[in-house]
Amino acid sequence: MVKCSHGDYMRTFYLFKIKKNILKSYKYSYEELFSLLEDIHLRSNEDIILCYEIFKSIVSPIDKDKYSEYIKNKNICHENYICYNDIHNINDYYDDENTRMLINNSYIKISSNKNIPSFFFDMKSFKNIFVCDFEHHDYFLLEEVI
Repeated sequence: MVKCSHGDYMRTFYLFKIKKNILKSYKYSYEELFSLLEDIHLRSNEDIILCYEIFKSIVSPIDKDKYSEYIKNKNICHENYICYNDIHNINDYYDDENTRMLINNSYIKISSNKNIPSFFFDMKSFKNIFVCDFEHHDYFLLEEVI
């Protein structure tokens, strides 16, 4: 675990936009979906082509510009928010939150000292977002938790 300067532990969340038909298939067994994504996440480079094909079959691309603009518009008025390119940061000393979000074309990565980062609430309207914390074996569908 990575420790923050103020004593809290950082968590790293990976958010994937899961294809609707895949999500229906795993509806009662998110454990299997998590295991599949974790296996892809942990694979070595020699299996990269196979992993990419599997990944492509279950995960939809993310409209990086659209998501980034949406997050920016939701937070731009907050003094604790900073955005540079597709990297969004919240450094909120009042709520003791230190969160960094990077939006990619295939996934979103959030590092935070919070178990439920503020960005999760901003993204609650996004559908079929599956959240994985591979280090802590934690996973959930964002719209079911937030």
